[in-house]
Amino acid sequence: MTYKAPGSGREGSAVLLVAPDGSILLQQRDDDVWPAGIGRWTIPGGGREPGESPRETALREFEEETGVRLQRLRYVETVTTDQIPDLLPSCLHLFVADDPVPRTAIQVREGLDFQYHHPRAFAALPMNPGTRQLLARFTASDAYRGTVGMLQPYRVGVGIIALDRWGRALLQLRDADLPPERYPGQWSIPGGLVEPDEPPDAAAFREFEEETGILLESLRLFRVYRAAELPGSLTHVYHIYYDDPDLPESLIEVREGQAFRYWHPSELDAIPVAGPAAAVLREFFASTHYRRLFH
Repeated sequence: MTYKAPGSGREGSAVLLVAPDGSILLQQRDDDVWPAGIGRWTIPGGGREPGESPRETALREFEEETGVRLQRLRYVETVTTDQIPDLLPSCLHLFVADDPVPRTAIQVREGLDFQYHHPRAFAALPMNPGTRQLLARFTASDAYRGTVGMLQPYRVGVGIIALDRWGRALLQLRDADLPPERYPGQWSIPGGLVEPDEPPDAAAFREFEEETGILLESLRLFRVYRAAELPGSLTHVYHIYYDDPDLPESLIEVREGQAFRYWHPSELDAIPVAGPAAAVLREFFASTHYRRLFH
């Protein structure tokens, strides 16, 4: 029988299960056929079967290998051999999950072992080049930083209200596969989490550029919210910045989320807006900060 490594061939899916300390669940391989190598660590996953979606492949493969059915799976990106020449399948769909799965709940149904490893330990682990490159790519991404950040007990966030010449605010349509508490498929204010030792204003510039591809020239602080002031807030402290750069929608890259679009204050009641974002926008549009710009 011809050997075929998990995920080899034309297309596959892989799952990066992230723990609160930033560790990632890896599988220790039990085959000794090149390029796998017995004892090498890899990302759980496998090949896509006929009729499956990439997401279905990821869920099935992870459950087959660990006995765990994930509930909080999110798409990250699709990587090909054009980006990572040493990739085993020619096309690999990457997913991230933050389900609270302790090591004791994981069965070793395939491979030698499963263990959580922190990125600091990756250099000492035996891996194939493609796996090492994939992990380096993922741990450098906003998807990884954001996942770890949302698992922390105390979170500080920033939001950026970018306005056009007609007084409309640029909103982001959130991904549809986010966990329920993170407002999937709803419009919200662009932004994200403040990283350790990062000033909030620097985080605002960084997050807006990461999400849209545009580095703003200036920002002004509207106000700082505490969680008690915003029911349903994903952060404990929320810094809201604004400016009127009048960016054409055609120049905005959709690097995160499903879409970006300008909305007028009069249109917000007709669209699904995340609860905390709706409260912030109502207060902002009624404020002197906004009126000074457009009245």
